[in-house]
Amino acid sequence: MRIRWLAAFGMGLATLAPAAAQVPACPSPRISAFEPTACQDRPTELPPLLPVPPADPARPSAPCPRGPQCDYDPGYQYIPDRAPPGPKGPPCPCRPLGRLWVVPTLELGWSRTADVPPLLRLGVPDGRGGFLAGPPVPGAEKATPGFRAGFGLAGGAWLDECQTTGIDGSFYFLGTGTGDASTFAPGVPMVLPTTTGPFPLSTPAAGVGSHEVIFDTRFLTADANYRRTLYCETDTRLDGLLGYRYADVRELLDVYGRRLGPTGEIVRFRDVATTANHFHGGQIGLAAEHRMGDWYVALTKKVAFGEVFTDTDLAGKFRLNGDVAPFGFYSRPAVAGVREHSHFGVMSVFNVSVGRQFGEHGRVFVGYTLQYLTGVTRPGEVIDPVPDAFGPGLRMTRDSGTTDFWVQSVNLGMEWRY
Repeated sequence: MRIRWLAAFGMGLATLAPAAAQVPACPSPRISAFEPTACQDRPTELPPLLPVPPADPARPSAPCPRGPQCDYDPGYQYIPDRAPPGPKGPPCPCRPLGRLWVVPTLELGWSRTADVPPLLRLGVPDGRGGFLAGPPVPGAEKATPGFRAGFGLAGGAWLDECQTTGIDGSFYFLGTGTGDASTFAPGVPMVLPTTTGPFPLSTPAAGVGSHEVIFDTRFLTADANYRRTLYCETDTRLDGLLGYRYADVRELLDVYGRRLGPTGEIVRFRDVATTANHFHGGQIGLAAEHRMGDWYVALTKKVAFGEVFTDTDLAGKFRLNGDVAPFGFYSRPAVAGVREHSHFGVMSVFNVSVGRQFGEHGRVFVGYTLQYLTGVTRPGEVIDPVPDAFGPGLRMTRDSGTTDFWVQSVNLGMEWRY
């Protein structure tokens, strides 16, 4: 009985299986053509496009180029515009560009004329067959060093990226200049003044003589400064300077004379006075620059206050025929030798330059420089125009005075910045 019930149940399942495999008809119409139903697994139509949003009233109605200024365009490739040619802009407005700079210059300069004591005088008859010391012989009291070449080197570095604090320094050298003043006038009486009376150099009775003055001068200076920006814009800047300056002025005065007497005797004398002035001082200054495109104008003014330490030396020889005395006509034993002294001094430096930018790192310029130093002792101050007496028992001194010294130069230079 149990087996018959199992057989009947299996026949029923076999009869219902084909009917379940058939898809039944949809009992109701579709709600929407865009929504699938039990009889449909995908829509037969696409929905309409979304409505276009209204124009933004805040935007201008005029058309504008595609890019970040207008609506985003998926078909536009957003690439930054090419930067204009020229030097790359700094992170701060200070210019010129470059944290390091080197400036070599060629200097064409001249210095102050040397004042030589009026040693050589015209002879004035004294009425007794001799001559007195008259007015100075024209041209014998000046020795002018010529126009000469030198060089300069400056440089520095900014300590920060915005170029507001830095250090700089410079070196200036003007080569040795030589001036010469020679006097030879046969038939013209010339004498040299002394405290014991005029010494005949060229007279009818004493013979014929000549007189020559040679003057050499050399100058160099250097400084080092802390630099701080006081004012800065794209085309203009003003920097303050605080530092140290050194200057060296060395000069030589060589006085030479000779006389050939009527009996054949030969008298020669030579006096050499040298001075070395060393200036040390603290310095303040300003440096300004204004740019107009590729052209620029630069001004620098520095003033140093300090001390001038001076060494002077006076030496010579006096020769009569074969006999030589270890002193000259003016370098007598009591006043010859080395002396030292010091004086307060002020040194001023002024420079103006006009130049042009070439490329990103180079500039060329032409300029003018004036350097002025006070408290300088020159060789003419060492030689007394009325020397001390030859004989013993008289007091002899040598007091050296001071004067001013200046150097002017035209400079041609180049500047590299990195």
